Amino acid sequence: MSGGRQSLEPPRLNRRRLLAGLLALPASGVVGAAVHPAQGGSGGKWFGGAVSFLRPSGPVLTRADGQIIENLDIYAPHDNGITALHQGVIVRSCRIRHAMGSGIYARGAAGIRLQDLEIDHVGVPPSGTGPSQNRNNIELESCLDAIIIRVKASRGSSNIYVVDCPGTQMSFLELHDARGPFPRGQNVQFNRSPDTSLEEFSAENGPTSFTEDNISAFHSDRCTIRRGLVFYNNSPTGVGVMLEGSFNCRVDDVDAVKQGNGAFSAVPQGKVGSGGCSFNRCRSRDTYNEPRDGRDAPTSNGLSFHTRISEGAEKHSIRDCCVYALANPRNIIWQRAAVHAGWSIERKAFDPRPPLRLAFNWQ
Repeated sequence: MSGGRQSLEPPRLNRRRLLAGLLALPASGVVGAAVHPAQGGSGGKWFGGAVSFLRPSGPVLTRADGQIIENLDIYAPHDNGITALHQGVIVRSCRIRHAMGSGIYARGAAGIRLQDLEIDHVGVPPSGTGPSQNRNNIELESCLDAIIIRVKASRGSSNIYVVDCPGTQMSFLELHDARGPFPRGQNVQFNRSPDTSLEEFSAENGPTSFTEDNISAFHSDRCTIRRGLVFYNNSPTGVGVMLEGSFNCRVDDVDAVKQGNGAFSAVPQGKVGSGGCSFNRCRSRDTYNEPRDGRDAPTSNGLSFHTRISEGAEKHSIRDCCVYALANPRNIIWQRAAVHAGWSIERKAFDPRPPLRLAFNWQ
């Protein structure tokens, strides 16, 4: 059911275009945006910040460990917006628009910190599948202990894709309109990245999207996903939150709205097992069970919770969860034998969590 299945190579670097980005790097000591909570508007959670004065830039390539890249308005029509190949790099208070590469691509950049960023893949058509699976808004490979905080990302093949990045921490993410094509199509995917956390997020798709799973933990044990909204899916096999080939993951206080093939799932993948995962206070509503946006109908017949375990593994747990307005109200859990006794799913109306809204005051 999941999207990502492989580690991808970055697009070929165009050194001539990157030179313009290197020359545009600001001097140290420039103040970046300081983002703080605020309330207001459109029923969502708003988080705004101080004014940042952005300098136009082409693509940027890191030059040294600990480099700070900040206050840039990056346009990258042919390359990655930022390519980070050094450790301890900080990227903050930037807007990045990219067309034929990734917004940010990092490899071997342990301790990289990405914060206060707005990233948009401008190389997609108005709706439907993107032109390449390699055009992620953020792609991290072999980056131990990465931090991604206060990021808005839209229209990427996947909006955030981390592979072989144990200990990644992500929070306050506003994600929109994942475009694929397969095996991409997630708003966030952890691939072979154990002990990763995702907190305080909204992952919203719509009729223009080409989705797989909204959130995917693939071969990533002990991951934590909490306090989030996953909204809309049009994949025949995609799930709101998918724990695939992953042990002892935890999903807390997540709402899945307008899902088709399933809201929450914890299953083995191939020869990689699954077990000991928990869904706590998770809720699903307004599901569908028919073709959508030109794609086939869900393959699960409108299942809500999909649970399987590998031989000898601990059973999964489902506690204090809730469903409402289901397209198939009889198809709640499969397989029940994979879930601890005493599971609890209540049928009642509820208002879903508001989406996150980040406000960046660029000038």
